[in-house]
Amino acid sequence: MTTLPSTQNPADGSPLTPVEATDVAALPKMVERARAAQKQWSSQSLPARVEAARALARALLAGREAATALLSEETGRGPTECLMSELVGAVDFADAAVRAAKKALAPERIKLSAVNYPGKRAVVELLPRGVIAIIAPWNYPLGNFMKSLFPALLSGNAVILKPSEHTPRSGAWLAEIAGQVFPKDLVQVVQGGGDVASALLDAEIDAVVFTGSVSTGRKVAVRCAEKLIPCSVELGGKDAAIVLGDADLERTSMGVAQWGLHNAGQNCAAIERVYVEESIADDFVARLGKIADALRVAPGDSPTELGPLQNEAQLKIVEAHVADALERGATLVAGGKPTGTGLGYRPTVLDRCTHQMRVMTEETFGPVIAIQRVKDADEAVRLANDSRYGLNGSVWTRDVERGEALARQLEVGISLVNNHAITGILAETPWTGVKDTGTGVASSRHAYSTFTRPHTVFVDRSSKPDPWWFPANEDLATLGDTLVARASGSFGALFKLAGLAGKRVKAIQELARRAATS
Repeated sequence: MTTLPSTQNPADGSPLTPVEATDVAALPKMVERARAAQKQWSSQSLPARVEAARALARALLAGREAATALLSEETGRGPTECLMSELVGAVDFADAAVRAAKKALAPERIKLSAVNYPGKRAVVELLPRGVIAIIAPWNYPLGNFMKSLFPALLSGNAVILKPSEHTPRSGAWLAEIAGQVFPKDLVQVVQGGGDVASALLDAEIDAVVFTGSVSTGRKVAVRCAEKLIPCSVELGGKDAAIVLGDADLERTSMGVAQWGLHNAGQNCAAIERVYVEESIADDFVARLGKIADALRVAPGDSPTELGPLQNEAQLKIVEAHVADALERGATLVAGGKPTGTGLGYRPTVLDRCTHQMRVMTEETFGPVIAIQRVKDADEAVRLANDSRYGLNGSVWTRDVERGEALARQLEVGISLVNNHAITGILAETPWTGVKDTGTGVASSRHAYSTFTRPHTVFVDRSSKPDPWWFPANEDLATLGDTLVARASGSFGALFKLAGLAGKRVKAIQELARRAATS
């Protein structure tokens, strides 16, 4: 038996119950069972699937006490933070996901010309792909699944969840709750590291949703391309906030702190870079530093507001980025060191940073906000776009119209004014990025290309052959010229078409009669 490495609470090192890795030899049978369950599930009406999705959301809330305990153990965050960030909005999210599903899955009737296509109609329907694999990271062990789980199930698919090896218990709990609501084997979970994820890709699944590192995401995309199955990949971020000279500094400093330090900065949409206009930089930096200093970190401070880093590797990245910045001339305003217990790290604010520092160019994924002072908004936009990532970007200003204009210049998937990353909890808005963040789309009707395929149904009620069928004689050439003339705007061609079409139909019928009697 192989057990996973996540055996300690990252806040205090207390032991956790070991979790057994899934035997890769079992994966084909799991997919086979999921496919059998999916065939029955996809035959259910959309209203029936909607009711089940809403029942899942209610069940998640009903089990919130057990869920928050698991989340707290695996991430080190306090139960309140776990509840607020991953469970409290489950019902609202499901309701919004249902609205998006109804829009996305509505049949599309194709408009056909009665002149060119008499007696014909066509409709495009979206059909489920089959078995969807959702491979999620450890920073939000439940939330990372939700954005894809609901649309996958609403569109009639089966789902196999692959949690991070660092947070396996939360994923197992989600699959258990789903198993109480949905048919047997429709939602399953596999446990393990990269070897299990790789084997899952080869287990005849039909689509993949992956959230994780750029390097691993590229490998997933290549493997899916080789297997000719769709994949949606979200590969991190290095989000920037632009603070203009007219910003409301009281609200802005709190907002930047919230979106930069929430979940100890372990958020692909965390504000990691701030470009602040020089005229208000001193005031803004001082305010942000005081907020960071006042935050309470588990387990030493009580009650806690921030958890620790989730694993040792992430703590080392944070320490390396802060050390590099200080060596290159950054000013330490707050934090900058571990708490001394578990994997805790003090909320950190660095001033006078530059793009020569790793903390401004590489994903830190920790409780660190790096600030660069700029002369004006144009410089801020240029520097914000000087990144390999492009998930969220925000502009903070009292001049909302100007802020919106600047936000539209940001090379990101989601632009915001006076807020940041909030659309991640809105199931009807696409969560997507550009550059190395990846082209994947989570949530909203725009995500359904991963979970469904278009299927066209064309019906012809005509009792006569179409006029462009054989024989290819002079009449067909004349018909073609007349169609071109009509397409070019000739009004007279419209009247000529009816006669030509009738003549062609008679010729085709005569050809068919001759063929039948020869």
